[in-house]
Amino acid sequence: MRRVFIDTNVFIYAFEYPNSNSAVILGLLNRGEIEAVVSERVVHEVVRYFERHHSIALARLFRRYLHEVCVIVSRQNVLDAMEAYRRSINEKDLEQLAVTKKLRIPHLISYDRDFLGVNEYITPRAFALLMKRRAAETEF
Repeated sequence: MRRVFIDTNVFIYAFEYPNSNSAVILGLLNRGEIEAVVSERVVHEVVRYFERHHSIALARLFRRYLHEVCVIVSRQNVLDAMEAYRRSINEKDLEQLAVTKKLRIPHLISYDRDFLGVNEYITPRAFALLMKRRAAETEF
């Protein structure tokens, strides 16, 4: 089973666009074909998004979902890696990069151009194709 880091935008796009490549990624996760790792920041961002754009009830469902299907890495556990990579990426993406690098996760799945140049970065479309799934035309 492949271990991957899934960024915030994948969860959001999967919900907002059910025919997206992000939805394909969550399908792989839900069927146990991949193991997902997320950071505390990802959990916070996902919950905050659904609170603001949908409802507190949906945000709580997403929080429970993330806790049930993902490995959540505490910020405290990657402070050293965050310091090491601080100058290579902007602050909003630092925790995600630090988790990916410290745990040697081969794929950081995101649709965030700020990760361009990061070896582990892969778009949802590229990952769907890597997993030999039919991919939508969009990258997300």
